[in-house]
Amino acid sequence: MNELTRQENESIKSYKLRLCRNKDLYNLNSKSIAELINKETENNFNESTYRKWFSAYEEGYTDARKEGISDEDVLKEINVKQTSLQKEKYKIQSLRLDMNRIIRESSRTELLVEEFINAIKEMSPLPYPEFKPLQNQKVDKQYVLSFADAHYGKQFESITNTYDLDIVYERFNKLLTETIDIIEECKISKLTILALGDLIEGMCLRISQLSNIKIGITQQTVKFMRFIVSWLNKLGEYVEIDYYQTPYSNHTQIRPFGTKANEFADEDMEQIIFAYIHDMLDSNPRIRVNECLTKYLIFKIFNYNIIAGHGHDIKNTTDFIKDASSKYKIFFDYAFFAHKHSSGNKAVGEGDSNNCEIINIPSIMGSDEYADDLFVGSKAGATLIEFTEKQGKRKTYDIILN
Repeated sequence: MNELTRQENESIKSYKLRLCRNKDLYNLNSKSIAELINKETENNFNESTYRKWFSAYEEGYTDARKEGISDEDVLKEINVKQTSLQKEKYKIQSLRLDMNRIIRESSRTELLVEEFINAIKEMSPLPYPEFKPLQNQKVDKQYVLSFADAHYGKQFESITNTYDLDIVYERFNKLLTETIDIIEECKISKLTILALGDLIEGMCLRISQLSNIKIGITQQTVKFMRFIVSWLNKLGEYVEIDYYQTPYSNHTQIRPFGTKANEFADEDMEQIIFAYIHDMLDSNPRIRVNECLTKYLIFKIFNYNIIAGHGHDIKNTTDFIKDASSKYKIFFDYAFFAHKHSSGNKAVGEGDSNNCEIINIPSIMGSDEYADDLFVGSKAGATLIEFTEKQGKRKTYDIILN
C-alpha cells in the first residue's frame, strides 16, 4: 500500500489529517503535503493554507479532549475553525481577482502607450515658422482667445449642423483667419490662448456614443495634437502666444464602461495632448506653453485674477468665483468655462473697477442631435476678449465658425 495516496473509502478530510499527523513517519514537509493534497483535490492552495487548517483542527481537538467537551461541542469548535479558514480562502481569492483586474488594466494602458509611440514615430518634424513682424500693441491692452469642445473624431448630421474630421480642420482654419484679421485690426502683438477641454470626442462615456465615432481614441488624440501644433505654429508667425490648456475634461477621461464620471479623473487624454504640444513647440521663440499643476488654470491679465477650466463638474457657476476665491485665498475677477457649447457672460460680483464675471465659451463643434432634441443650441465658435488695464474685460469678439 502506498501511504502517500488517498486510500479507497478514505474521505478527503481523513486523508489530509493522516498526512499531517504522520508527516515525520512519511518523511514529508509542509510543501510536499500541500502538493499531495492539491493533486488529489485539484486545488491550488499553498502550504500555509493546509498548515493553518491542521493547526486549527488539532487545537480544537486537543482542547476538547483536555476539557472533556462533548462531541457536539467539538464539532461546533471545528466548524468555527473551518469557517475561519474558509474566510481566509475567500480573502485569497478576492486578492487574486483584484490582481487579475490590475493586470488587465495595466495591459490596456501599456497597449495604449505602445499605439501612441508607434503613431508618434510616424510624425514628421514641424517646418520652421515664417515669422512676420509683430504689431505695435498698446501697453494698456491684452487679449485672450478661448476655444473648446472640438470633439475631434465625432461625426453627425443635425438640423442645423454637420460635423466630421474635415469640418474640424475647416473651422480651425477659419478661426485662424479670423484671429489674424483681429490681430491686424487691433495691432495685437501678444495673445493668451485658453484651450478649455473636450478637444477630442473620446470613446469612454457611454455605449450610445460609439455610433457617432469616426476613429478610435488613439488616432483621435494623435491626429488632433499633430494638427493643433501646426495650427499654433502658424498663428505664432503673426503674434506671440501664451498658451494654457486645461488638464481635465469629461470626454477625454479614460473611463472604462461601467465606471462613474471622475472615478479615474487623473487619467485624461488632455494631458497627453498638452505634453506633445509642450515638447513640439519648445523651440519656438514666440510660443510659451504653460503647464497647469492644479485642477484649474490660474493666471493674471494685468492685475485681474483669472481662473479657467472645462466646467463639467461645476454645479453652481453663480457661486463659483466666491467659492474659488475662498478656497484658493485669491480674489478672482473672471472665470472661463466651456462644456455647455454656448457663449455668454454673467456678472456675479464686483471688483475695484470691473464686474466679476462667469464667461462661457462656445464650442468648435456646435449644436448636435442632443441639442435638437432639447430645442437648444448655439453656433460653432470661439471667443476673443480685449482687456484693458483700468476696466478689465472691455470688448468681446464672437467668432462664428459655421
